[in-house]
Amino acid sequence: MKKINTFLSGLSFSILALVMSTGVARAVDFDANSVPALVPADGNSGVRAFLGNMVDVVLIIVSIIAVLYLIYGGIQYIMAGGDADRASKGRVTITNAIIGIIIILAAFLIYNAASNAGSGQLS
Repeated sequence: MKKINTFLSGLSFSILALVMSTGVARAVDFDANSVPALVPADGNSGVRAFLGNMVDVVLIIVSIIAVLYLIYGGIQYIMAGGDADRASKGRVTITNAIIGIIIILAAFLIYNAASNAGSGQLS
């Protein structure tokens, strides 16, 4: 019975996360033209534009992976069911995911600062 309860709580957490992410996706005015492409549509096909778009795509993919890892850690923690070892593994996973998200955010900020400084923009 305890396993069923932990499974149902984990399932409800997953469904809640899915519903919340769907609501966020609807709240954001998603435009298919705003997704970075590896080959720019404006005809600017220089190496700098290609590398800039490549970095954008990699940062998006890594961010998605980090958030999924955070959700996985939350599910691990919830499904521990009082087992201290499993709960500890869940906490470590959550901590590592948060550290990863902070590193990704720092990389994004450094990349934007460097690309803006290289192009003469200071915004």
